[in-house]
Amino acid sequence: MTILAGAFSTKPGKALPDELRNALRRHISRQPFEAVAELGDAFCHVAKVDIGAFGAPAMQADVAGNLTALAGEALLREGDNDPAWNRTRDTAALHSGFAQSCAAGELALAQSQGSFCGLHYSAARGELLLFVDRIGARPLYLWQGEDYAVFASALRILEALPQVRKEMDVRGVTEIAAFGYALGERTAYAGIRMLRSGEIARLADGAATFSVYARWDEAEAPLPQEQAVQRSYDAFIGALRRRQRGASMAAAFLSGGLDSRAIVGGLHAIGAAVYTFNLAPDGKQDQVFAKLMAEHLGTRHVQLVQQGSDAGRGYHKPELKEWMRHEFGPLASDRPRLLWSGDGGSVSLGHVYMDRELVAAMQRGAPAEALARFNKGLPSRIIPAAMRETLQGLPLQGALEELDAIQGEDRGRAFHLFLMFNDQRRHLAQHFEEIDRERMEFQLPFLDAGFLETVLRQPVEAFLEHRFYMDWLARFPNGLDTIPWQAYPGHVPCELPMPTGLKYQWHDYFDPSVLRQMRRHAADKGRQLLSSQRFPEHLISRRMLNAAVWLTRLGWRDCAYLINTASTFHKYWSACEAARAPERLSR
Repeated sequence: MTILAGAFSTKPGKALPDELRNALRRHISRQPFEAVAELGDAFCHVAKVDIGAFGAPAMQADVAGNLTALAGEALLREGDNDPAWNRTRDTAALHSGFAQSCAAGELALAQSQGSFCGLHYSAARGELLLFVDRIGARPLYLWQGEDYAVFASALRILEALPQVRKEMDVRGVTEIAAFGYALGERTAYAGIRMLRSGEIARLADGAATFSVYARWDEAEAPLPQEQAVQRSYDAFIGALRRRQRGASMAAAFLSGGLDSRAIVGGLHAIGAAVYTFNLAPDGKQDQVFAKLMAEHLGTRHVQLVQQGSDAGRGYHKPELKEWMRHEFGPLASDRPRLLWSGDGGSVSLGHVYMDRELVAAMQRGAPAEALARFNKGLPSRIIPAAMRETLQGLPLQGALEELDAIQGEDRGRAFHLFLMFNDQRRHLAQHFEEIDRERMEFQLPFLDAGFLETVLRQPVEAFLEHRFYMDWLARFPNGLDTIPWQAYPGHVPCELPMPTGLKYQWHDYFDPSVLRQMRRHAADKGRQLLSSQRFPEHLISRRMLNAAVWLTRLGWRDCAYLINTASTFHKYWSACEAARAPERLSR
């Protein structure tokens, strides 16, 4: 399935209210004619939507009242050598394990390699189990009330339900303003949690308990460098094969960088006919290098236009949807809604947010110093002085708590795991919020658990500056390192001859006209905040926001980051204020 949501009675013998079932049915999708499937009994209700991207259903129920459902693909190891294996059989294997016992189900989950979330309900045991993949890239959110718990794979569903109390978690919102995401299990709402990496939530006997079925900070002993590079390459090719499932065609994003290049090159190496697209503006290295690589590999390549209004929207472009629907879709009729994405590659293999000074700080026991190199913290000038001291330290406090919970002697690797468990776990959350509208699933081989195991067992220093990455890329048989690429600042440079006059992504990605359009858009958003009927004066400085709007509007200074911070606080305060719920500073 694509989206799942449901409710579970936490009061033994008390049935779920009909109005809650109706609300779940109404809000699981925003498509007016969506087909919603529903299963369960008086005490557990599950609703699901499936856009058919994976070509096989992922829900199983039996006469004993056991129910298992997945969103995404679990990709259990036992299916690697079986050409007929699909996610229906993944679901069946997990269903069989959990029906036997929670422990048996956890053993099956520990063999998963995909990106997914799911549930198992046992009527006989009066138990609901919720779980996510080993990184948690496929979100699952849980709210617990007095009589029932409600869960969903998109936060917007819980936000829309009148039965779910919305209470602003000031700490969670402050982390979102600082990092772009809340840390750990926190969300913007007190009482709504996001399951952690590899976590299982067990609801039974009126209580919820949480455990982890697989840990990443208990990695195996490292391998010699040459052997480690080869094993990582083999694991990546294996990740491509298990997702491609022998299909003859694939659609993939292709940028001028390395992550998408590795995917397209790997798909080409295993014999797939690859259809590629690029979204960069004209005259950029990103656009030109992608075209050169497409010509080198012989892919069917298209260039899609990106405007300023598209900035920050990831792959959610009308032109991409049309291309998938009308160009690639009819050719790949078995799986027309699957797109290969390099998301996760720059952090999992590239370690892009880390440098030697950051790692050195971690190794000598100075995590606060390392965090300061990674993130500047909350843009506090937009916060009124009375609240500034209270809020300013919350992001650092949360990050330090996350780092402290990660075990292992290699503290540099601990920081990398902090990024995987937070930045990367939340990286595609917005995609899954919009998947009912976008109707597109991603294949994410860089988040394959088998591949990640080969990376996380090695000392972190080997991966800095893309050095391991470049040795790894040289293993591909189709010369991926013979075409210029757009290198990250401070990383291994591209020394190949390249066309002159191209613009570099990290210097001048957008043309001046597009930048002006983006600034106008930010200023308009700020003006809307200032004119809103109710304004959180205790959280946002109206004077500073007004100054940021005019400086940005007139082009004197780009203060969009301050406007975005104000917008974050206003968004969640407004959502909770409408329900007259107080704010809470979580601990």
